[in-house]
Order: sequence, then C-alpha cells, then structure tokens
Amino acid sequence: MNTYTDDNTAAAERSAKALALMAAHQIAPVPANYELWFRYASGQTMALNEEIDEQLRQEKKFDAEMLNDLYERHLSQSSLADTAIETGDKLNSELDKILRLVQTTAGDNSKLGSTVRAASEGLTSKSTQTDIGRVVEAIMGASLKMEQHSKELEERLNESKSELKALQTNLKSARNEARTDGLTGVNNRKAFDEFLVEEIKKAQGARTPLCLVMGDIDHFKAFNDTWGHRTGDQVLRLVANCLKTGARDVDIVARYGGEEFAVIMPGASINGAEELANRIREAVQARELVKRSTGETLGRVTMSMGISTIRRGDNPASLIERADANLYNAKRAGRNRVVVEREADAPIAKAS
Repeated sequence: MNTYTDDNTAAAERSAKALALMAAHQIAPVPANYELWFRYASGQTMALNEEIDEQLRQEKKFDAEMLNDLYERHLSQSSLADTAIETGDKLNSELDKILRLVQTTAGDNSKLGSTVRAASEGLTSKSTQTDIGRVVEAIMGASLKMEQHSKELEERLNESKSELKALQTNLKSARNEARTDGLTGVNNRKAFDEFLVEEIKKAQGARTPLCLVMGDIDHFKAFNDTWGHRTGDQVLRLVANCLKTGARDVDIVARYGGEEFAVIMPGASINGAEELANRIREAVQARELVKRSTGETLGRVTMSMGISTIRRGDNPASLIERADANLYNAKRAGRNRVVVEREADAPIAKAS
C-alpha cells in the first residue's frame, strides 16, 4: 500500500531535485543551502528562480558569498511575515478580550437601569421602610457589580495598552531586521530598492538633486580565494563601516549585493557626491587589514565607484544603469577611482 500523499510525493520530488542541483554545483549540504534550493525546486519564489536561472545561464559558480546573499534577500524576509501573522493573532486576541469586557459592562449598565426602573415602579405611597430598604439594596448591589466590572475593564485596558506597545515594538524590530544586511549592518537590497523609489519620487516632485553612488570592492573574489570567506566577511564589514562613517546623515547606505555597495544621496550635487565618494574610497584604502586569528598583515583594499545624477524622466533602473556604467568605466580605467556623470549631462536640478 502506498502511504505517500500527493503533497508528500511532490515534496520528495522537489527534495530530490534540490539535492541533485546542489551536488551538480558542488554546494555544501547545509540546512540554509538546502532550504534555498528546495525553494528553487518548488518554484514558490519567482524572483529567486529568475536570479538563479540567470546565474546558471552564465555558468557562474555558486560560492558561499553568493548563496548567503541569495538567502538573505529571498528567504530571510519570510520571518517578517511570520512575525506579522503572529502579532496579528495576538492583537486580535487582545481586542476580543476587550470587546467582551465592554459588552459585559454595557450589559451591566442596562441591568442597572432595569433594576432602578423596576424598583421605582414598585414603590408607592403605601410602601414601608422595609420595601424601600429592599429597593435600595437592589440598586446598591447592581451599582457595585457595575463598578466592579468597570474597574476590571480599566485594568484590562491598561494591560492591553502595554501589550499593544510591546507588539508594536516587535513589529518595528522585525521590519528593521528584514531590511538590514545581516553581515554588515547596513540596509539590504530590499531596503535599497524601496528607498530609491521613494527618493526619486521626492526629487522629481520637488525638482531637487539626487545622486546615486555604486561602489565595488576591487579584486574581491581573488581576495576571498586567497584568504577565505571569513576574512572576506571582515573586508565587507570594514567597507560598510567606512561608508557609514563617511556618508552624510541624510544619505542611505546599502549593500547592493555581494561585494557591491550603494549610497543614495538626496539633495547632493554631482561635485559634492564625487568629493564624498573619493573621501570614502581613500578611507577604505587607508585601512590596513590584519587577519584576526594570526595577526598576519593582509594588505589594503581598494574600491571603484560610479556616480549618476537624476535626470528628467529617470526611474530606479535608469539611475542604477548609469551609475553601474560609470563603475565599470572606473574598473576599466585601472580601479581604485571614481567616475562621475557630469552636470553637463542634464540633471533635473542643480544643488542650491
């Protein structure tokens, strides 16, 4: 007798496909990698499949850096959805409790009114002190019961207020985590995409300048192959720190992917963006790398950067495309330099 359901059969097929792909591309069978390739085999995440398909077409090697980047951008976001669902359930539970208390209190108010009306209707000019005493006791009993429920409601509302604040904090924390690159602590690709759309809309609406800096660590793959991925991670954190330190408060620093970083610069002229990019490039070059485990000197890291400035009719893709083109021009010109798009190329506004 076949004990597999259709779902189990499908899952088994996807698992086999995932493991076969991992073996074919010499990918370590660790849980995160298996989860990534199982998701690819299932076709549940279109953006992930498109990106992996492109890497397969280009016959690129799926190294640890690329796999970590794919996982962070496509799978780690699911934790935010789980948190939101859990928070929503808790919120609904809190509201149900409050609603029941409000309904109970409203019912007690109605009962008090009925008690008072019934008692007053039972009093006549012939009522004795005993009759009046019973009416008073009935009204007092109903009043005390209503007061008790009112206090309970007040206490529960105060408790719920604290609970709701905690839920709000959890949601904010989860949202921030989902938009932060786990390795470097700067904004991740998802946050970058959202910020760029927002800043382009602002710049075009107010006709103010906006520059985009795209930077890439020179010879990073060779560095990784020579010294290992842990040291490569150290380099990525160093570069991210130089970007955060060198950028203005209004600038948005992000890890675009792999060894590529981006800085969105609202209100910046092309000359101002070039000056800042060169300061960051020099700060990166000035840092001598030392292998923490041995104290061995590893040399220095350099960056190439390309800058675009917003033009009329720009969208995120066109602004990124021109910054990337300038970045590749910097690479071709010998690396460790900044190539910019000049104001003569018709930005939509000049800096004040």
